[in-house]
Amino acid sequence: MTHSNQTDYRVGDDRLWKRAWLAPLGLAVVGFLIAVLTADASRLGYAYLFGLFTTATFMLGALFLVLVQFLTASYWGVSSRRIVEVVMSGAPVVAILALPFIAGVAFEKIDIYQEWQSVSAHGEHAEPDSGDDHASDHEEHGVLGFGSGIAHAQAEGEDHGAHGEAAAHEEGHSHTSQEVALHHEIIEQKSGYLNTAGWVARGLGYLLVWCLLALAYFAWSRRQDQDRDPKHTLRMQSLAAPSLILFAGALTFAAFDWLMSLEAAWFSTIFGVIIFAGSAVSILALTILIGLSLHKRGLVGDYINIEHFHDLSRLMFGFVCFWTYVHFSQWMLIWYAGIPEEATWFMKRWDGGWKFVSYLLIFGHFVAPFLLLISRVQKRALPWLQAMCFWLIFMHIVDIYWFVLPQAGAFHVQLADIGALLFVGGVFFAYVFWRLGNVPLVPVGDPRLQRSHHLHQIY
Repeated sequence: MTHSNQTDYRVGDDRLWKRAWLAPLGLAVVGFLIAVLTADASRLGYAYLFGLFTTATFMLGALFLVLVQFLTASYWGVSSRRIVEVVMSGAPVVAILALPFIAGVAFEKIDIYQEWQSVSAHGEHAEPDSGDDHASDHEEHGVLGFGSGIAHAQAEGEDHGAHGEAAAHEEGHSHTSQEVALHHEIIEQKSGYLNTAGWVARGLGYLLVWCLLALAYFAWSRRQDQDRDPKHTLRMQSLAAPSLILFAGALTFAAFDWLMSLEAAWFSTIFGVIIFAGSAVSILALTILIGLSLHKRGLVGDYINIEHFHDLSRLMFGFVCFWTYVHFSQWMLIWYAGIPEEATWFMKRWDGGWKFVSYLLIFGHFVAPFLLLISRVQKRALPWLQAMCFWLIFMHIVDIYWFVLPQAGAFHVQLADIGALLFVGGVFFAYVFWRLGNVPLVPVGDPRLQRSHHLHQIY
């Protein structure tokens, strides 16, 4: 075990953490080569969005945790806050990695948003490439795997079948063209918001908000390391409330623009909350994993101990339940209403092999973590907690994959998907681990640090 200089709690000469940034950098190079060599043009946009947004959620979750700690003036998380701050400070890296994606959409080199881009560009109903996909949607209208919409779809199928196979085919295409016209009318009505210029401007705005907030809070915290002045804490507390409002707005509309608009006619007002909940789970799991490694190697002394891991795991457990609540609320309301334009989004995540992934999220992101982390003993068993954190990060990646890739077609994990995630995530975490090796591992200037150090759980 390597011990750091206990005056500032830095990585120092610890061989693992001093060079930790090289591992994700190597993965980034490998991921870039995989993505470039294996992806076709139609898949690369979806793959890159998957990698980009998955990585961004770690940064966004970190930014949220920092802001909410200052908003509530809580002391329990001060000891582990530097880990979160360093992840948050990667906002400019996310912004740089997002710029090629935004430029690709702006110049229509990335065509994953063509459903609304073509309508907003021409101001008229765009002709569909093929009626088959829409016919499939028509058959699935109102169906969420269960519900009264099934009877409606079956009844229509029987009506078409009564005319014979050829007649049914002809009539089906006639009906589909009417449906496509309505579909494009819905998208056209959204063109005031869903247009390329607005999408690009808003995207740059989101990145600017995240970068300003992250860099400001990180700079103030680092300055406090040096001068030990409590005025920095007071400043960050006073700005936490308006900063959280800006953060929440940027996250919500980024989720609308980058993920929800992949299905342009579909909408859900709770969508941004679901993304936020997943981001919180992911950063809490990551904080525990990094904290455990630093603790085991003696790099943070006893400033991050089992009491802090217990608190972090309780918060993570709470956000697992919250993630489930908002996910279920969205599904239940859409299923109960049975509106075709809303149901098709879920059908894409139920058919074509995606049913397995949907079940995996139900049992892997909620049922298993709920049962395996519910007791105090489980939360304080650090090897067990470590395994659960790795699992929840994996499930979070699956969750974002489930949001993005069904829009590309049937379930089929491609090398390009993995490569894009390794590239974007590798670049981001190479920066995070490099930065972690160049700052104190605890916020040594925070006036509440000693109180956090002596945290004790009574339940």
